[in-house]
Amino acid sequence: MKTCFWLLAAALPVFAAPSPVGVIKSVKGEVKLSAKDSAAVPATGAALFLPGAHIETGADGKAMLRLLPDNAFVDVRPQSAFTLKRIKAHVSGPVSGPLSAPKGAVPAKDQRVRRLVLEKAEVIVGLKKKSDPVQCENAQTLATAIAGRFSCRSDEKGTASFLVQDGELTIYNRPKDITATVRAGQKAVSDLDGIRVSDATDADLDEIGFSQNTLEVDFVNPQTEDFTTLEVEYESNF
Repeated sequence: MKTCFWLLAAALPVFAAPSPVGVIKSVKGEVKLSAKDSAAVPATGAALFLPGAHIETGADGKAMLRLLPDNAFVDVRPQSAFTLKRIKAHVSGPVSGPLSAPKGAVPAKDQRVRRLVLEKAEVIVGLKKKSDPVQCENAQTLATAIAGRFSCRSDEKGTASFLVQDGELTIYNRPKDITATVRAGQKAVSDLDGIRVSDATDADLDEIGFSQNTLEVDFVNPQTEDFTTLEVEYESNF
């Protein structure tokens, strides 16, 4: 009997536990984190979270997330609620199937994609040069980026708005079945009437803090008197 039991156990598949999709680097004010099918608890810095985690911020709540393994950042603004999933692209070419959009720029086949399913939320996303793609989604719109920095905002009615500082964002509007590309320095609104793309003003970009994400540092070589300026990235959401 023991031998039969051992053989049966050996034949069963072994399922690895899912790896974390991100880590909460810092919080301010009211921030709640809930794992899939579990109650929400106050979020703390250095807390890892798995795919399917739900994050919610109060009126004074902010959070800085780092997505794994590439350390792309997500700056979460007050009164936001969203779920962070990890999926895979199943096709090359236009987005389809599990990515929920038949058109637009797409990740490569089987490439890992991080998706933020927005309820009412405002998030700012910064991708590294070798980051996996990130998507922002609500009931009417799916936006995909493979590089750059951008913001996504969704209200209770499902209207989505976007600002792009670097790179570009491909937006698919489900009600009208149309796709638009939003490039650096542009903004867009997606709702039941379609997609409207226009130029962003400096005030638009300043409002979401993009102008505060870099710092120029000057260096002088005392022997050669050569002058060098380096641009250093830093986080300044608080």
